[in-house]
Amino acid sequence: MSTLLLWDLDETLITTGGAGERAIVRSARKHWDVEVDLAEIPYSGKTDRMIGRLIREHFEIPSDEATDLAYLEDFVNFVTEELPESSARVLPGIREIVECAHFSVKHYQGMLTGNLSASARAKLFPFGLWDFFPFGAYAEDSLERTDLGPIALRRAKEHAAVDFLPEDVIVIGDTPHDIACARSFSARCIAVATGKYGLAELEAHRPDLLVEDLTSPDVRRFLDL
Repeated sequence: MSTLLLWDLDETLITTGGAGERAIVRSARKHWDVEVDLAEIPYSGKTDRMIGRLIREHFEIPSDEATDLAYLEDFVNFVTEELPESSARVLPGIREIVECAHFSVKHYQGMLTGNLSASARAKLFPFGLWDFFPFGAYAEDSLERTDLGPIALRRAKEHAAVDFLPEDVIVIGDTPHDIACARSFSARCIAVATGKYGLAELEAHRPDLLVEDLTSPDVRRFLDL
């Protein structure tokens, strides 16, 4: 039996050390001429596209497709610029688990993230992690995070030529949105408290496994690695 791991990115695989947030603020300033206070925008766990929409709605800015696309393009560019100037790092236990799953004959892994594929690459490539995820579902696939699970599952089946059952799929993420996304297509979920949500907040959403970080021995047992 094969196991499919679907990974969230920000505050699960890596922390950008604020580079992603600064890129949002810079791109919004450039394209909408606003100063964004992200404390006022419920952006955590949302797709890159949804974050742009939330900013526009907060400032009552009408949608314009060309400007919206330019905002996203420059957001990716600014991530690339900001990352080397930040305290970005791979989070504890990640490299070991990702590499172990990569070389396992019974595991496959891909992305299930609110990032655009371009921003995901910009964040992961400098750490040598991008090539471990040959498929995934991203913000360009849907505005809503909960729509991405079935897309990632379909692409995993196409990549691996394996008909994964829901119980074979494990979503790994740091927010209640990741847990909800897993539940939306009957996958299991590991919630990790390496982001903005603490253990108690995540426990309220009843993940299948809850850990402080991915160095916990419980993670390897749960993943059968």
